[in-house]
Amino acid sequence: MARGYSRSNTPIQAIPLFSQLLSFGFLPDDYTFPSVLKACSSAKALEEGALDLGKWMHEYVKKNRLDKYIKVSTALIDMYAKCGSLKDAICVLENMSIRDTPAWSAMIVAYATHGKGYKAIETFEEMRKAAVQPDEITFLGLLYACSHNGLVDEGWRFFSSMSDKYSIIPGIKHYGCMVDLLGRTGNLDEAYKFIDELPIKPTPILWRTLLAACSSHGDVELGKRVIERIFELDESHGGDYVILSNLCARAGRWEDVDFLRKLMNDRGVVKVPGCSSIEVDNVVHEFFSGDGVNTVSTSLHKALDELMKELKMVGYVPDTSLVFMQKWEKQRKKFHLDIIVRNWPLLMGS
Repeated sequence: MARGYSRSNTPIQAIPLFSQLLSFGFLPDDYTFPSVLKACSSAKALEEGALDLGKWMHEYVKKNRLDKYIKVSTALIDMYAKCGSLKDAICVLENMSIRDTPAWSAMIVAYATHGKGYKAIETFEEMRKAAVQPDEITFLGLLYACSHNGLVDEGWRFFSSMSDKYSIIPGIKHYGCMVDLLGRTGNLDEAYKFIDELPIKPTPILWRTLLAACSSHGDVELGKRVIERIFELDESHGGDYVILSNLCARAGRWEDVDFLRKLMNDRGVVKVPGCSSIEVDNVVHEFFSGDGVNTVSTSLHKALDELMKELKMVGYVPDTSLVFMQKWEKQRKKFHLDIIVRNWPLLMGS
């Protein structure tokens, strides 16, 4: 059941099962722990303090010598890394007498997600010296590490070696990492060519990754080409219009902004407001972007205002360029409306 919950993307449900298992007097084994440790590393579990349960489970594992099972230690590495404790993940790996491909890969992914790109590559070199063969997850971690550290040459080297040296066929996630790497480092035309020449049909997500990069680097013309490719696959995602609209706004391309807004209206596309939620005392509170009407939201905004004051005192400067442009756009439209009102008699021919 615990494994079933993990595979059905509801790993949090495995934690109560684990508690019941203990209360009934059963002893967990090497099949139980990986599924429950996965639950501990889920975002929902972190809100409920499941990291403490994960640490307790680690102590149980050591006490009962279950760490001799590679998959249990691998699950511990993954749990600690996702819970933010890279140091504990490293300790688990160092204490493993035998390390297989999933164990090495878990550590590489751990370094990658914590922004330690060079350490991820260094770990891969240790893996090779140990004569352990990499797999798809290994390279996913390496490409992710290169992407978040701007290591273009290394990224290309690892990507090419997948098929040339290890006979591993890249998947859509590997392609996505390469697009993200090229986009982050400003190689936008190269990223466009990379997607356009893929041996498989690109998904909208690949093009959206490049669109976001165009926005970051202010490339309006390529952004317009990219969104055309997105619309060939899916024209119903409101975020695509908004990203390009904001990009055009930064460049002062107000005609393009107006065109995109009109296109959204004509196609009936609506941008879904951003939403976040948190559970406090068994009550789930939801917060929507632009929602300031309820008491909790009002209190939250007051707390955020205080936090912003403290951030500015230590040198933080918020990016308000889009806010300014949105206000300027409203003033521009109001200015045009005032002109129409003042010249209404002339326009009507009287």
